[in-house]
Amino acid sequence: MSENGAELRFDGRVAVVTGAGSGLGRAHAELLASRGARVVVSELPASEQRALEVCAGIAAQGGQAVPVLGRVGDAAHAEELVVAALDHFGRIDIVVNNAGTPGTVGMTAEYAPTETLEAQYDVHLRGPMQINRAAWPHFVDQRYGRILLTSSPNGTGWMPGAAGYEIDYATAKGAIFALARQTAGAGIAHGIKVNALMPWAYTTMVRTNYGTSEMGRWMEANLRADLAVAGVLPLLHEDCPTTGETISSAGGRVARVFFAATRGYFGPKLTPETVMANWSQVMGTVGETGELQDAFEQTFVREREVLYRTLNEGAVPDLPWIVHQVLKPSSAEDTSARIP
Repeated sequence: MSENGAELRFDGRVAVVTGAGSGLGRAHAELLASRGARVVVSELPASEQRALEVCAGIAAQGGQAVPVLGRVGDAAHAEELVVAALDHFGRIDIVVNNAGTPGTVGMTAEYAPTETLEAQYDVHLRGPMQINRAAWPHFVDQRYGRILLTSSPNGTGWMPGAAGYEIDYATAKGAIFALARQTAGAGIAHGIKVNALMPWAYTTMVRTNYGTSEMGRWMEANLRADLAVAGVLPLLHEDCPTTGETISSAGGRVARVFFAATRGYFGPKLTPETVMANWSQVMGTVGETGELQDAFEQTFVREREVLYRTLNEGAVPDLPWIVHQVLKPSSAEDTSARIP
C-alpha cells in the first residue's frame, strides 16, 4: 500500500522499454516489472550483456522479461519490439521511449548542422515515431495504450554544453513537446494516452559528461534514476490522469512543464513603433495583474474566440474576462464551438 491508496499495479500489462539496459531505461523496466508488468527490454547489440542482466534480475524477482537487440531509429527494430511483445506475452499495452544518445560536443550555431545531427533525430524522434507506429494498430484495436516519450531540460534551451550552446541534442529533445501533444491528440479517440518525461537523473550519459566533478557527485547523491521514473509511473497506468503533457521528475519532485504566454500588448492601430515602445508588456514585465496564461492549454477554438471578441470591440481586450474563462481539458478539446 502507498501513503495515499492502493499500490499502482500493472498485472497483465506488457511494456516495451527502449534503452533498458542501464540508467533510466533499466529503472523503468525494473519498476514496471516489480508492479506486475511483463517487459520487452530493448538494447543495442553492443549492450547485450546489460540487457541480459536486466532480464535475469527481473526473473529473479519473479517477473518476466525478454531482450530484443537492435538500434532505435531502425524501422525493422521497431517492428521487432512489437512482434516480441505479441509472441512472448500476447499483447502490448505500454511503450516507454527512453533510448537516447549524447549530443555532439562543438555543434554550436556556427558549425551546425554536422553529419551527426541525423543520429540525434534518429534516436530521439524518428525512432520513437517508428515504435509508436508499430504499436498503434494494436492500441487502437484494444482501445487502450500508454506511450511515454523522453525529453530533457536541455530541450527548453539556454543550456550551454561543454563547447557552448550546442544545438543538436537540445533541438531533438525540444521537439518532444510537440510530438507528445500531437500524438496525444491522435490517441484521444482510441483510449491512447501519450505524455513525456523531462528527467533530471544521474545516468550513464550524465556520468560521461560530468564524471567525478562536484556537479557529478551531487547528481549521483541526489538525482537517482529510480526516483525520476517513480514520478511518472502514473502516466503508464490504466488510471493515467492526463495526456499530452510533459512532466519534470527529479530527486523526488514532480512538476508539469508547459509553454506559457504573457497577456502581452494590444494596440488597435498597432505599428512596429508602438510595439517597441511597449515591449515590456510583450515580455510581461509591466502591468501584470494575474498569472501567466498557458497558451497551449487554451484550445484553438478559445484562442479564436478571444481574438474575435477583441477585434470586434476594437479596444484593449477585457483581460479579466480572458483570464477567468474556464479552460477546456487538453485531453478533450472542443473543435465544434461556434465562432462569432
